[in-house]
Amino acid sequence: MLTSDSATADHPAQWHDIAACVDIPEGKMQGFVVAGRDVVVCHTKDSWHAVDNICSHAFVKMDEGRLRGFRLICPLHGASFDCRSGAVLGAPATKPLACWQVRIQGERIEVALPATP
Repeated sequence: MLTSDSATADHPAQWHDIAACVDIPEGKMQGFVVAGRDVVVCHTKDSWHAVDNICSHAFVKMDEGRLRGFRLICPLHGASFDCRSGAVLGAPATKPLACWQVRIQGERIEVALPATP
């Protein structure tokens, strides 16, 4: 589980079922549009993580890049982010990716995003 910026007092998190666990093997990632937001789900060695799927530097889809351990690498300029927190790990990006909570319910992956008013 991740600490998330997905909920506020005014807009609690809403869980969205996105895929079966078997659809994303360990060491892989997959992009989804969840409640109108582009999100990439990463399956690392020990957990599942979700961050925004658009690079904060170059505005390209992160799921077209590479996942190396916890390092999510942009396909255009090589900016890298920690998929556990969205933190920038390598230039040229300077702004982190938004990070979302993930949970496993049975054999399904769910992501929490702010509930829309």
